Amino acid sequence: MTEQNGFHSKSNGDHKDEYLFNKNLLQSVFKQYALKDSKLIDNIYDNKYLLRPLAITDYEHSFIELLRQLTDCGTITCDDYRKRFHQMKQCSNTYYVLVIEDINLDREIVGTATLVCERKFIRQLGIRGRIEDVVVHDRCRGQQLGKLMIDLLTQFARDKCDCYKISLECKDHLVGFYQQFGYNHEDKQNFLCQRFKNLSTDQCETIE
Repeated sequence: MTEQNGFHSKSNGDHKDEYLFNKNLLQSVFKQYALKDSKLIDNIYDNKYLLRPLAITDYEHSFIELLRQLTDCGTITCDDYRKRFHQMKQCSNTYYVLVIEDINLDREIVGTATLVCERKFIRQLGIRGRIEDVVVHDRCRGQQLGKLMIDLLTQFARDKCDCYKISLECKDHLVGFYQQFGYNHEDKQNFLCQRFKNLSTDQCETIE
């Protein structure tokens, strides 16, 4: 474990392009969150979980397998993963994938959530944020890791990305969970969807 500017990481010869976005952008958000939850010290939570951006090497650390606990992912090779990673990275200031790494279990990814920032012409060239793909490994639920990620990304969207609003979609039984972070139904607003591919899945959305 090495430390640079208060940000802990595993020392494995990583180069500057390892992360999907600049990890230093998270520092002030971590510091503010730590004021209300002393379990977060720098980017280490509860002495066993490391929070950081998604890395190019995370295919080898079970990132896709974690997402399979949320929904169907299909067949994804390491090359497929790296290609999509670089496509997302080239869209600067758009994709912010936060992951939680288990320090004590070979760097396995046990939690992730994504913030997508959409640039608009409306609202004085405003930026709208969306929270997506939130999942915590089934063996790690009940430790407030989902709450941690949502709280951090919501603050990040407001303070670092200057979003004029942020939204998310969830199952009915999770509405109460997200309302504790200030997410609510907007009056006279409906979410409609049209699917072009019917990907069957038996997974159930569960966050704790």
